[in-house]
Amino acid sequence: MAKWLRWLIMLAVMPLSVLAIQIKDTAPDVYIVKKGDTLWDISSMYLEKPWQWPELWRNNTFLTNPHLIYPGDELRLRVNEQGEPELEIVREPEVLKPLVKLSPQGRKVFKPEPIATIPWSVIESFVNNDFLLSDEEFQALPIVLGDPDGGIRFASGDLIISDKIDSAGNDYVIVRKQNQLMDMDDELLGWQVRNVADVEVIPADTGSTSVVKVKASNFEANRGDRIMPAPPMHTDKVLGLVPANQQRGHVIGSVENHTLMGKYDVVALDMGSSDVVPGTVFGIYKQGPAIKRDDKPQYVDDGNKTDKLISTITSDTEQPALKIGEVVVFKVFDNSSYALIIKANQSVKRGAIVAKP
Repeated sequence: MAKWLRWLIMLAVMPLSVLAIQIKDTAPDVYIVKKGDTLWDISSMYLEKPWQWPELWRNNTFLTNPHLIYPGDELRLRVNEQGEPELEIVREPEVLKPLVKLSPQGRKVFKPEPIATIPWSVIESFVNNDFLLSDEEFQALPIVLGDPDGGIRFASGDLIISDKIDSAGNDYVIVRKQNQLMDMDDELLGWQVRNVADVEVIPADTGSTSVVKVKASNFEANRGDRIMPAPPMHTDKVLGLVPANQQRGHVIGSVENHTLMGKYDVVALDMGSSDVVPGTVFGIYKQGPAIKRDDKPQYVDDGNKTDKLISTITSDTEQPALKIGEVVVFKVFDNSSYALIIKANQSVKRGAIVAKP
């Protein structure tokens, strides 16, 4: 109760511009960051609106990388001279001290890693192994044809034959087509493809084909898989949280082709690089079908085609869009993006609206 009264008094004297930051009554005065924490976890511990973290964290500019938080850091909640709540960090030198381990293979040095913004173990595979290609891009990729032994599946160390690849010596990956990604008008946005194996092209004069060696496999490669230049690996687990403002789009599917989606599912949005950046936070909203006003109200979706046509020129009642969760974008393509559902009060379906959180 004492903490609740203290924060209530503090909020009463705050300038209106700061009232948007809502500190939870259960927020701890002091918290020691632990291994396995995420920035979203900690932000949710303190804030009703976790995407407002930068406003709570603004006072730590004295740090070399103020956006990085490490296990062992001590976070202290306080009120500054302007009456604004903020988190102050206390970092002992030991927190950033490298860990040295001796093994039969030699001396290994492990640098401390900052905590991730959202669960890295959930999204890492999608960050580095899943891609979205247009139909034209996919069809233009060289095809895995087979091997000298007549095999149909290929693993690490195998030599395989493919369509001609012009640039030998560069890093390539074998990818496999997964699911179609359709927009809300059922137009094809592209193909979800997955990294099957890392390969290298062996320099050889083989006419219209190339010889390719499989270096490492995530899965067995098959005839018909495609080969593309290896995209850069991403190891930065820290995203800058940015709340969406005017952007509005839809959940257009599950990356793993689920019909119902929930917390920690990866979804595709129909917004690309011109609309969002990694770290953009959206609210997820569910809007029911319009209702035809009558003595016996009827959902427009339940009517026949004529009813639906008439409904477009009459004044039906639109249901409000009700918030059911939150989602954070982590990978952006030209016309789509991948995002992680970070909160869901109920199942999320294709067509759910994403907008200002």
